[in-house]
Amino acid sequence: MKSWLKNTLWVLGGGVVLILMTFMRSSQSANLIGLPDIHIDMYEDMRFLSKDDILQRLSDKGFIRPGQTYDDLNCLEIESYLADLPEVKTVNVYSHLGGKWSIDVVLRQPIARIFNLDGSSCYLDKDGTLMPLSTNFSAHVLAVTGNINEIDFSKDVNTIINNDSLKTIEILDDLYRLSSYVCSDEFLSAQFTQVHINPYNEFELIPRVGEHRVLFGEAENIPGKFKKLELFYTEGISRAGWEEYDTINVMYANQVVCSRK
Repeated sequence: MKSWLKNTLWVLGGGVVLILMTFMRSSQSANLIGLPDIHIDMYEDMRFLSKDDILQRLSDKGFIRPGQTYDDLNCLEIESYLADLPEVKTVNVYSHLGGKWSIDVVLRQPIARIFNLDGSSCYLDKDGTLMPLSTNFSAHVLAVTGNINEIDFSKDVNTIINNDSLKTIEILDDLYRLSSYVCSDEFLSAQFTQVHINPYNEFELIPRVGEHRVLFGEAENIPGKFKKLELFYTEGISRAGWEEYDTINVMYANQVVCSRK
């Protein structure tokens, strides 16, 4: 087949497809649409938003309503609104031929709950952003107490890390690095339930078992300090007993200093 004829057939075929798609869209533009198909991706059972919550919020904002047609649907506006919800990490809103539409939501994953000095509370998520508590679900994560008062949800750890002036006055980035390390390690996440920030902005760890505290100090050389601590837990404290010590200090290089009760 000659090349000009082949090219002509390709052009004609493409034109037919475009005409059919245009016809299908125009024929469904005035059709009524139903509720969206909603898929929520979450970490374990951390359901900060349910399908009913999303539908209710969209209804309250007028994004979905009785008698809504395909032409009334604005996927970009709905996506922008849902993306601004503090529980949402990512969202994708899209329509299908035939009048159906879908919402795919990925929820944030908290790694720590901050108990502020003013009595308020919030979460720090896996990506280093703050998020408010939920009326639907309370996450069982690392508790953070002491000298901290984080109530500005616009804060982002990555911004602090990349700004030298912010790094000198903020503790959120240090807390994030410490909490992330604990939560990513199976042994440590099972061992510790609380991080306390003392008046000197040094970190203290409260274990699940025993009545001692771990004096961690500043959030520096995190892997090295935890390696010393894990070695002490597996080889040292098992022989002496969990109830022997009041404090375990890993702030000093190449040593673990213990204080007995």
